[in-house]
Amino acid sequence: MKSVQRVILLSIMAVLVIACGCKDNKKVEDQLQEQCGKKCEEFFTKSYDKKYAGFYVSHYNKKLNKCFMMLYNPITKRKILFDVNESNLHGLFTPDGVSCYVYEKKCNPKTEKEWDLLVKPYLEE
Repeated sequence: MKSVQRVILLSIMAVLVIACGCKDNKKVEDQLQEQCGKKCEEFFTKSYDKKYAGFYVSHYNKKLNKCFMMLYNPITKRKILFDVNESNLHGLFTPDGVSCYVYEKKCNPKTEKEWDLLVKPYLEE
């Protein structure tokens, strides 16, 4: 009888530990996402605000442990994927046919949707 009680008690404890760990992981992810948003806002304001007519989207990618910012200029239709922590350009789309790539993958500069598909995993995971 005591062994059954121990098994039940250990099972309950295991569930509680797992549940608490999940909440902690979610809390850490939320903090990283918030930090990424702040870094992107600072970077955008410092580097682009007065010179760049457009807007940006920030995203912390937990799989890659990177803070990405996608800049978009609605006038020129130019899109840029930028790693804010490393200050690296990782993707560029220009509808004039000059450039279309995300990391090493090239795309057809006449199809914005192709670039959007290539950049999607970096802004969602």
